[in-house]
Amino acid sequence: MKHFDLPGGMRVEVVGESYYAAALSGLVDDGVKVTWASLVPEPTNPYDRNAVQVHINGIQVGHLGREAAIAFMPVSKRIRELGCEARCAATIAGAHGVYGVVLELGTPDQCLECLQ
Repeated sequence: MKHFDLPGGMRVEVVGESYYAAALSGLVDDGVKVTWASLVPEPTNPYDRNAVQVHINGIQVGHLGREAAIAFMPVSKRIRELGCEARCAATIAGAHGVYGVVLELGTPDQCLECLQ
């Protein structure tokens, strides 16, 4: 499988982390961890055809928010076309089972350039 590292520059909040608290607690002790996250398009999501899962170490930890998923729709489409792994820098922060994940992503156009 082809692998691409996406550029950074913008902070993009991940949503739905509370549903994945157990997974996140296994990835980081209380505090902060900087790591890599993969963007996984989910076109069959029954609630949002633009949905993009966020995975860390192969484990789902949330989704891009609805607006971010729409903005990055061309990037998601390209990831699906290539059948590749596209990853970006991610920061996990939290304690006592409450975690947040923030991605470091370039603009959609910058990300598309990397997926050529």
